[in-house]
Formats: sequence, C-alpha cells, structure tokens
Amino acid sequence: MSLKYLILGFFVKIITGFDDTITHIPVLASVTRTRIGKIAFSIGILLAIIMAIIVSAFFAAFIRSFVYYRYISAALLFILAAAIHFDILVHKERTKAENFVVGCKKFHIRCIKLIGIGFIASIATVLDDIIAYSPLFLDTLIRPYAIIGILAATILEIMAVIYFAEKISKIKYKDEIASIGIITLGILILIGII
Repeated sequence: MSLKYLILGFFVKIITGFDDTITHIPVLASVTRTRIGKIAFSIGILLAIIMAIIVSAFFAAFIRSFVYYRYISAALLFILAAAIHFDILVHKERTKAENFVVGCKKFHIRCIKLIGIGFIASIATVLDDIIAYSPLFLDTLIRPYAIIGILAATILEIMAVIYFAEKISKIKYKDEIASIGIITLGILILIGII
C-alpha cells in the first residue's frame, strides 16, 4: 500500500511538473551556465515544491471538511486540466517568471540570488500543482509516502533540467500529456481508486 502511494506521488509530480520543467529550461539557460549556478537555481525549485506541498496539505484539510470532497477534488483537477490544455493559467505565469529572471540577469548573480530566482520562477509555475497534490493529502496515512514520491520526482525533474535541457524542450504535445495525466488522476479520484 505504501509503495502504491509513493508511486502515485511520483506520477502526479511527473505529470504536473512536465510543463514546469519545460519552462525552467530556458530560464535556467538565460541566468547561469555554471554547474554551481544550476545547482543553486535547482535548490530554489526544490524549496518552491516543498512550499507547494505544505500549502497542498492545508488545502486538502480544507477540502476534506466537505461531505463530497472526492467530487470537489475531481472537479478541481478537471478544471486544472482544461486550464493547462487551453493555456489559460500557465502561460501568463510563465511570462511573468521569465521576464523577472531576464531582468535579474543584469546583476552579478551569486548562489543566494540564484536560489531566490529559482524559487520565484518555480512559484509562478507550481501554483497549479497545488491543486493536483491536494488529493494525495486527503488521508493522513498516505501523506508521507506521497511526499516522498513528489520529492523523488522533483529531484528527477531537476536532473532533467540540468542535464537534458535541449532534448526536453523539443518534446511535442507536452501540455496535452500533462492534461491527460491530470484528467486520469481526476477520474481515479472520482471513482474512488485513489
């Protein structure tokens, strides 16, 4: 059972973070070229994900207070999938994040600044993930395993950003893949599997 929720947390993060990973690649490339700079930027991404996990846990507790919380969770995921598919939510936030990072490039960038830039760039793209993480935290027994899965996927995505920047950006239909994954998660929640 614990392995199931660890894998589920991993799957949800990979699906919801796919478009975020694609967004972080050009931002990272425009800010730094050194390995230390990339690691500092990645620490900022990790901090933003940890913050999103915390907010998701509180959001899940709020949703859990309603009688039909599974339907509410599924509906929120379907709305999120539509927003990603039609680029309603993510595109505007990406533009703000990229503009901020490009403006910060003019300054002498150190590790602390890169951590902050990575955090701010990630906050803009991780806001939609909060909704997708929340159903994983509806049951307190599975919460630690889901968190481990999310963090494991985050580390994998950070490695992908650092090492495979050029190859990942060439993948077609990334928004559609993310939307289908979120719809699948919503259906699994709706029918009670998750």
